Amino acid sequence: MPLKTETLILTHSDCDGICAGALALARFPDARMFFTKPISLLHDLEETAIPMRPKRLVICDIALTKIHAAEIVRMLAGLSKTTNILYFDHHSLPQTASLDAVNDVVSTFAHDTSASASEIAYRHFQKSLPMERVWLALYGAIGDYTDDTEFVKERMRNWDKRALYFEVSTLILGIKDEQFSKYNAKRRICRTLASGKNPSDVRGLARAAKYAVTREFEIYKQVKRRAKMFGNVGYVKDLPKFGFRGPSALFAATVTSKPIGLSAHTVRDKIDITARKRVDNPNIRLNLIMEQAAEAVGGSGGGHPRAAGARIPRGTLNRFLEEVDKMV
Repeated sequence: MPLKTETLILTHSDCDGICAGALALARFPDARMFFTKPISLLHDLEETAIPMRPKRLVICDIALTKIHAAEIVRMLAGLSKTTNILYFDHHSLPQTASLDAVNDVVSTFAHDTSASASEIAYRHFQKSLPMERVWLALYGAIGDYTDDTEFVKERMRNWDKRALYFEVSTLILGIKDEQFSKYNAKRRICRTLASGKNPSDVRGLARAAKYAVTREFEIYKQVKRRAKMFGNVGYVKDLPKFGFRGPSALFAATVTSKPIGLSAHTVRDKIDITARKRVDNPNIRLNLIMEQAAEAVGGSGGGHPRAAGARIPRGTLNRFLEEVDKMV
């Protein structure tokens, strides 16, 4: 059984999730932190939050999936009898979980689809944090392509944005390296950031980021050789370095001159899909496309309008591509 803790943080392991989690950790320095993802949230609540029964549960940057949303809301309702739940997220809610339904079972549900989870968390905690912790909100926003909010634009004027972009690039690229991709390493990064230091202060992270840049250009060359087309979709399958799934999806769109690109990776009996779009067409909402196309083949999906993903059964990729192409 997991050790008891007063505060438990469950957050996503990408740049925005790390920064949002670090902000929560800055507010609650003695908290225990675990990384999770939308498809795993139900399981991780069962395995950590329920046995621990913390006084406080903070969830950052974790979307509610359509398939699990109703059950997660019921679980949070039971947990809320003894636990103060704070939920910071910016993903669109599925039809199976309304805003009112979530608000009814958590103490705080700070939800804004136009902002990063880091910005949302910072806005909630800012009165209890040093002013400089706003850097984490800015890093998370830049990393999640949500740095166009008025909140972020106003605060970017207070700092040298070149330094900010260096730091966020160090974080985004550095965690792609194997030594920093594991959850224990990311916990160390979160604690470093929560203490007031920057990504470049994490020993070896800047060097790992530089190496990742070199590898990303190598990935582009591989995608250029291996990318295929299906209607309006460019895609690539089973590249050897899955840690670059976002860039490889974008590169698949770029080299095929298609509006969207997919990177597919086979994991046992499933295929993980990462989707990116390279056009500013508001009618192409990747979160909805991934959700609907995945459901059509027995999987699940979601995310953001510009960046999304799905998990589908092995052997259904062609049918999935057909469904995606219909909606582009």
